[in-house]
Amino acid sequence: MIPIKTKDPKSNARKKPAAKKPAAKGTSTSGRSGASRRSGGSAAAATAEEPEERPAHEPLPGTEPEPVAWDHKVANALAFVRRRITGDYEVDEFGYDRELTDRVLNAPLRPIYSRWFRVETRGLENIPDDGGALVVANHSGTIALDSLMTSVALLDHHPARRQLRMLGANLVFKTPVVGDFARKSGSTLACGPDAERLLNKGELVGVWPEGFKGVGKPFSERYKLQRFGRGGFVSAALRTKSPIIPCAIVGAEETYPILANAKTLARIMG
Repeated sequence: MIPIKTKDPKSNARKKPAAKKPAAKGTSTSGRSGASRRSGGSAAAATAEEPEERPAHEPLPGTEPEPVAWDHKVANALAFVRRRITGDYEVDEFGYDRELTDRVLNAPLRPIYSRWFRVETRGLENIPDDGGALVVANHSGTIALDSLMTSVALLDHHPARRQLRMLGANLVFKTPVVGDFARKSGSTLACGPDAERLLNKGELVGVWPEGFKGVGKPFSERYKLQRFGRGGFVSAALRTKSPIIPCAIVGAEETYPILANAKTLARIMG
């Protein structure tokens, strides 16, 4: 943090030169000695001693900025690296690593959430602070950023800072790197048994039942819900007696729209 330097208004007032009286004819004054030289019998003129100037960059009393605790940040970062190297961290049975998710995986998503998409949320009070619940949302945008933005909204803006445990398709976990990050962030396969286990543990579970049909629909069908799957998420909620909370995502349809679906080219490329 760069401290803002302010000037003391008193110092500006002291810098103003004193008004000089018109000297008598044949009289010269000197500001260095503070005394006048006599010439041809003229009267002596005394000049006031200049006050000592205060530094222009000195902040006003009470406005000194607080020092940034860089030493604590560096110490926390080093401690985090040490825990990763030594394996001194916890993951649950699904592979969820809360510390890694909060400090590393969500770090690049937060500026995208607040500065690029400028996401606005409403109705977060409908999400319970604890206990199992199922959030069901629409899916769109070709790239599944809507699910990531939903997760950031609940983690950073919900009063209880709840982590959304997302249910994903098989393709997500078969993709290199992406599948590993998905496991670390708390996601798991979209199947009934995994959903029930999470809900029974009191987790907040997120599902996008449109699946690939939602992210793959053309722009002409925007905001038209595609056919859901077999309704496995409903069965999981009923068995665990968990509330189903609908979520509407507006704006993702225009983010990365599909203008055409080249099925022939897709078959050629495999």
